[in-house]
Amino acid sequence: MIRVEILEPTRAALRPFVMLPFSLFADDPNWVPMLIGAQLNMLSAPQDDPRRFFLVYDDEKPVARVMAGINQKLNEKLGEKCGYISLFECAQRPDYARAALDAACTYLREMGMEKVMGPCAPNQDDLTKGLLIQGYEGPPVMLNAYNPPYYVEYFEKCGFRKHRDHFAYYMRMDEFDLRKVEEIVPRAKQRFGFRVEHVRFTKENEGKLLRDITRVIQEAFPPEWELSVPTYEDIAKEFKLLRRYYRPEMTVIAYAGNRPIGFVAAFPDYNQVLKKMKGRLLPIGWLKYLFGKNKINGCRCNMQFVVPEYQLKGVNTAMFYEAFTGAQRIGIKWVEGSTVDETNVASINNTEKAGSHLYRIYRQYEKEL
Repeated sequence: MIRVEILEPTRAALRPFVMLPFSLFADDPNWVPMLIGAQLNMLSAPQDDPRRFFLVYDDEKPVARVMAGINQKLNEKLGEKCGYISLFECAQRPDYARAALDAACTYLREMGMEKVMGPCAPNQDDLTKGLLIQGYEGPPVMLNAYNPPYYVEYFEKCGFRKHRDHFAYYMRMDEFDLRKVEEIVPRAKQRFGFRVEHVRFTKENEGKLLRDITRVIQEAFPPEWELSVPTYEDIAKEFKLLRRYYRPEMTVIAYAGNRPIGFVAAFPDYNQVLKKMKGRLLPIGWLKYLFGKNKINGCRCNMQFVVPEYQLKGVNTAMFYEAFTGAQRIGIKWVEGSTVDETNVASINNTEKAGSHLYRIYRQYEKEL
């Protein structure tokens, strides 16, 4: 018999929720398990916004899961009553999917929401979006979604329709001719009076750098993005989660005098290491991490911002050049640029002009409640 259980947001109660994908995808060569402890810590941490965890059972066996939440700040920005879903996973039976998604929609409707959107990241950030609908070959790049194709069918059978697509682009670094930009960069810097520095955090400068990064993102934040404009506290929290993955060679910030005007961050594809760790640091997962992290040969560029006054003045090109050559120095052979909202025509054009090609598409869905 199929039943749905509501879980308390504690480490102990959420453990079967976190462990479900390990039973669903143990034999899937493309699935990359996230660290169990890190997931439990993140999901059990206190939250200001309401959310609820649902686990679907068939008799006593967990078979599907989903989280439903409400981003109150984003609803205020958009003037909407919209909930979101996250962390959907399901065995290959449509009735399991319907039980999970119906439970999430019922909860959001009872909370006064008029629409649901997703899948999103649990904290509805810009790192993990949608269902994979194209490009199932190979494992996902760090922090991007992965799912079997039947998830798309299940969402659509449950009444969800397309909201927006988000694109991932791939480029082999040895196929890019750096001579295209080497002459442009020094001229742009001189003409428009800016410089580019690698971001190297220390105890002394961490606060200043995070404030500079926050300022750039806030000033450059596209109004059409369906995300809340991040505060300093949001950026600091995100940085705390990502710091272990950051490399200064691929993280750069641009300044005009003392004013921060641009920021680019790319992260090594730690999925190459996480896949071998099987979700655990102990007993030997930490050794696999230490020995594997310097052998990573790909990266994901997922943050690129320039304040409006300095757009189309070579700042993006100069930051790209510094991050690109820095990545080369640490052995990176390919880069994924992701994800790019389908409505962001300028970024799509710039990415394709740089020689990248579209190779994966992630779709967010919506449904009226």
